[in-house]
Amino acid sequence: MVLLFFVLLVVTLVLLLMLLVFGFTLRALASLLVIPGDFAGIVGSESVRRSHALQHATMNVIEERFGPGGLEGRALQHGFTLDGAASADMVLTSAQEGLSRLKAGERRLAVRRRCGSTLAPAGFLCAMVFLGVLLAADQLSLLNVVLAVLLANALSPAISNLLQRHTSGAADVSGQRIVGLAGRPLPPAGGVPAARFEVRTEADATPLHVRLPG
Repeated sequence: MVLLFFVLLVVTLVLLLMLLVFGFTLRALASLLVIPGDFAGIVGSESVRRSHALQHATMNVIEERFGPGGLEGRALQHGFTLDGAASADMVLTSAQEGLSRLKAGERRLAVRRRCGSTLAPAGFLCAMVFLGVLLAADQLSLLNVVLAVLLANALSPAISNLLQRHTSGAADVSGQRIVGLAGRPLPPAGGVPAARFEVRTEADATPLHVRLPG
């Protein structure tokens, strides 16, 4: 009876390890269906890199002032979007402060630890490298695979930050101006009102236009 218990325990642990590996792998593969397009857009377009830098700066300023709020954003050619529980005044003033601080040389604001556009590709790349090393060394086992995936996920934030420093972190926002803010309500998340805001930027200074969620 005791032997049966230990056998079942070992089988359960093995299955949990397999699910852990498959979970990490499937999450990375699912992310790669969408995120590489975002990352390619950042790498291939100077205007998107500038928008990405300002998006991160805005989110970092909001977190400095109000704490983590679970905001999500996406960089566009001429601005960016932010989704979540925020107000128009919060987004606009934070974007203006973020742009001002970027122009003053605070390049760290352009980097975010939880940037999905660089975090998932970095994690997937690390995992593939580690698994390739294990295969080349002919030491592939379930435990080694688990360790490789866990190590990849531990190192991916550092790789993500490095990618950001050489993309959005290096973007020149000195000639950018915020020229518009539009917003619309989103379905409440967990009963909390939410909205999607679009901050518009241009190289030339034009009158600021604000359209609030209605």
